[in-house]
Amino acid sequence: MRRTALLAAAAALYTVAAMAVRPGFFDGFSAQEPYRFVNPPPCCTHGNLQPQAGHLTAKVGTNGQTDPGTAFTAENSPQASLSFLPGAFDDPDRVPVTVDITPESTYPDLGSLQCATNVYLYKASKPLKLEALITLRYSDQIGAPSDIWFAPPSNGTWSKLGSTGAASPFYISARSQQLGYFAACYPPGATTHASGPTIGGGQTLPIIVALAVVLVVLGGIPLAVMRRRGGGEEEPERKADRGPETARRKPPSRRRGKRR
Repeated sequence: MRRTALLAAAAALYTVAAMAVRPGFFDGFSAQEPYRFVNPPPCCTHGNLQPQAGHLTAKVGTNGQTDPGTAFTAENSPQASLSFLPGAFDDPDRVPVTVDITPESTYPDLGSLQCATNVYLYKASKPLKLEALITLRYSDQIGAPSDIWFAPPSNGTWSKLGSTGAASPFYISARSQQLGYFAACYPPGATTHASGPTIGGGQTLPIIVALAVVLVVLGGIPLAVMRRRGGGEEEPERKADRGPETARRKPPSRRRGKRR
């Protein structure tokens, strides 16, 4: 009964943890490469390295459309990427399309927006014809941003693209049919937590729940082993007890009738 209760508790905790986080959260808790800031916040000035740019040439397939691909920056854990489908670019000349992603120090005025990432400029030699996926990585030392914001390259105003979620921790994605400036930001007036490290980018509760699930499951292993060992020791004793009784019993003799 006790073992059943432990397993039920573990299942309940796992369900709560799975519903509390985005897909990909349980891929692992290993430390990621430190985020590279153009202008680091107070929490992340020590040892900060400059972010890298990214470049890709999308070739044209036999069908006359540009091949699918992903352009990403050159860090070990890319901080910005652009993923696109076949024929995503308007390419009537059928020539390869170049894509460049660069971290920027000058960009359109953010106003009241507070960004968790660098501002990146996405450029291509041809305009997009289909939506592409913008993905940005943010630091595990600050709170998770809520949305990706976009500004056109002609110094326009910022607009919210939202978020499609991500398949990995500390990444955020959104779809766009325009290229320009992109950044992952908090909503205007939000309180950020960039003064010091936080567990899992502000995801403390899911991590605690996940650890509780692990502890409950591990706690049930010794109990199962003890029960199994207990059952194995009792069985020979029962056989030993039954042995002498069975030996003393004699099969009933058959009496043969007298012949007349």
